[in-house]
Amino acid sequence: MTPEEGRQLVTIFDSDGFSDTGLYPLGDLREVTDGDVRWIPASGSARPGKIVILEEDAPAERGLRRHQNANEQRDSDLLDFPPVSDTRLIIAFDARVSTTQSRTLDVFLLRPEMTAPAHQASILMWGHDGGYLSYFDGSYNRIAPINDGWNSYKITNHLDANTFDLHINGELVASGLSWRNRFAPGTAFGRLRIGAIRGEAGEYADVTNLRIYAEPTPPTISMLQPAPASGIVRGHEPVEFLIGSDLPIDKSNISVTVNGEDMADRFHISGPPTARRVMMADTTGFAKNKTHHVTIRATNERGTTTGEHAFHTFIDQVDGFRGIWFTLGQLSGEFGDKYAGGLAFCFSHTLTPMAVYAPEVDKTFFVYGGTTGPEKRYLLVMAAYYDHARHVVSRPTIVRDQRGVDDPHDNPSLVIGEDGHVSIFIAGRGRRRPGQIFRSTEPHSVREFEQIVEREMTYSQVWHVPGEGFLHLQTLYTRGRELYWETSADGLDWTKNPAEDLPKLAGFGGHYQVSRVDEKRGRVGTAFNYHPRGVDTRTNIYYLQTDDFGRTWQTIQGKTVATPLNDRDNPALAIDYEAEGRLAYITKLLFDDAGHPVVLTVTSAGHAPGPDNGPRIWEIARWTGEEWITREIVRSDHNYDMGSLYIDGRHWSVIGPALPGPQPWHTGGEVGLWESRDDGHTWQFVKPVTRGSRFNHSYVRRPHNPVDPFFAIWADGDSSRFSKSHLYFTDSKGETVYQLPYEMTGDEAEPVPVTR
Repeated sequence: MTPEEGRQLVTIFDSDGFSDTGLYPLGDLREVTDGDVRWIPASGSARPGKIVILEEDAPAERGLRRHQNANEQRDSDLLDFPPVSDTRLIIAFDARVSTTQSRTLDVFLLRPEMTAPAHQASILMWGHDGGYLSYFDGSYNRIAPINDGWNSYKITNHLDANTFDLHINGELVASGLSWRNRFAPGTAFGRLRIGAIRGEAGEYADVTNLRIYAEPTPPTISMLQPAPASGIVRGHEPVEFLIGSDLPIDKSNISVTVNGEDMADRFHISGPPTARRVMMADTTGFAKNKTHHVTIRATNERGTTTGEHAFHTFIDQVDGFRGIWFTLGQLSGEFGDKYAGGLAFCFSHTLTPMAVYAPEVDKTFFVYGGTTGPEKRYLLVMAAYYDHARHVVSRPTIVRDQRGVDDPHDNPSLVIGEDGHVSIFIAGRGRRRPGQIFRSTEPHSVREFEQIVEREMTYSQVWHVPGEGFLHLQTLYTRGRELYWETSADGLDWTKNPAEDLPKLAGFGGHYQVSRVDEKRGRVGTAFNYHPRGVDTRTNIYYLQTDDFGRTWQTIQGKTVATPLNDRDNPALAIDYEAEGRLAYITKLLFDDAGHPVVLTVTSAGHAPGPDNGPRIWEIARWTGEEWITREIVRSDHNYDMGSLYIDGRHWSVIGPALPGPQPWHTGGEVGLWESRDDGHTWQFVKPVTRGSRFNHSYVRRPHNPVDPFFAIWADGDSSRFSKSHLYFTDSKGETVYQLPYEMTGDEAEPVPVTR
């Protein structure tokens, strides 16, 4: 419930910045049910709005964009919501128009399931009268000037008076404005029309953070946990509902059944009298992999509401290795997306490690972004192991179901402590999806995990420093993407409020980083770039290291720096690619035998895929002990053709998808092996590791301490369209490629050799 002018309102709908990528994938708006509302996009000859990535300074990362078509065609999308109120209905949102001089956006309140003019209530129009926001009550009337920046709007509809008030950026700019039509007091309204007509071609308006509040009559019932998007719970997770009422309500007014059986004794009631939380602490005893139907009845003096909901108890393990397929949706003509494909091990420059060898049990434990199968694309955070002695992999365990999110930005990383417990760090997404830290209940096991903390946490890179504990490098979206760190002696005690309490390492335009621990020296190093004009202009390499568990940070020359670094030109600058007009996609950081850092990077002339932004050069930047130098390894056709670096004395090697693949100019390609026998000064192509593949291979990852044959791991997928995604690994010489079994019938299975 949300306080509004001294009274309580119930939230009917909150788009949350259209951040749920399962419901709102980039591209044309789909007909979809989001909680209690339903989107009906424009169809036929009319064009639907599009879900798009908004610019950096927008109030949300994603929004709904309405394009104009320069004619009378009404390209409008409809949002149907429960008509629960007979007093006040509030529509709130953030919006931006591309021009103020022509009509770019209309917002109409309608009666349920109606579109005709006779059923229209309040109407707002941007730019119908050039430069002004207007309303229509039978004639057109100016309200206030408009600009082309982001503004927050709140339309308060008084259902008993047929009028509305308008707030812009929190200030009341007009009150008592008339609707187009008059209706009997208490008439129900349950539809919103978002669109425009008669605008100029190419113009558009963006809408985000759309919210609907109401003053209800009977109670409202909504499901809190699990999220309605997927409704999936594991046996130890709660099922929780919110009953909103403008009058006090208690347990005697509430009944709960599950699958027709009275469950009142299993649910407990908490919260204030007008916002009761009805929760079952866990789903122990419920059948696994089954949908359970919940009916809740709630009554107050104004009526009774029956809520029908469902949750699905998911199995803890999946019978095979199925990678997540994903597209960012940033297309570039014939050359496709900025990155797309099988991204189970994606974002290799921001999440590490994703695999760690444990010599005590001769197993490599690894994590990845999985899914239940090709027909479903929501993300499952998965964990498994490869047993070197027995040459088998375990059935993968679901650490966390991301409940409808299909975005592998939420992929995991892991670390193993001295006690053998496996800790998994799940990256969230900015400030909209929190991250989590899980810890195995048993040492050297991935069978069961317990959650340690949930909070803002992105792009986790966590290292165990012998004798000290765990050092966690991460990103917060405080001003774009900024770098922070924290430490924990036992892996259990972590900061709960990172934006307030974590020390900042760097913040001067946005950053991505790669990092590594040097156990011999007790050192952790980080190499990072910066983004002078947003993430698509990432460039330069900066380097810092700590030898005292994050208490101080030094440059490679040993100079202690004051953190955070706030300027582009600072002592940590190693390679100035910006001066060369080149972008830098940092991929991997290692230390050579002398403890000197070596950074693997892909550089290019621009962010968009295709030949115009070549050459895309794989190169190393290494510290010789006296200076930073760079050396070219190979050239490929995409900025995200990312591989891994290995150093064994003077023998250095790179395994990665730099060879042309079946989807040219798209993410990934065929995997190859390159070697250097002189500390990375010169490189030779040794052999193709894959050939004749159906799909591109992408994001070759390096276990933190790799042991043959589980030396390099990656996923495949069609980088031009949705497909299945398989997982693979190979040995240090690229002799044999193994595919992890897509289907399993037991708790363990042998990897499948791939014929090359």
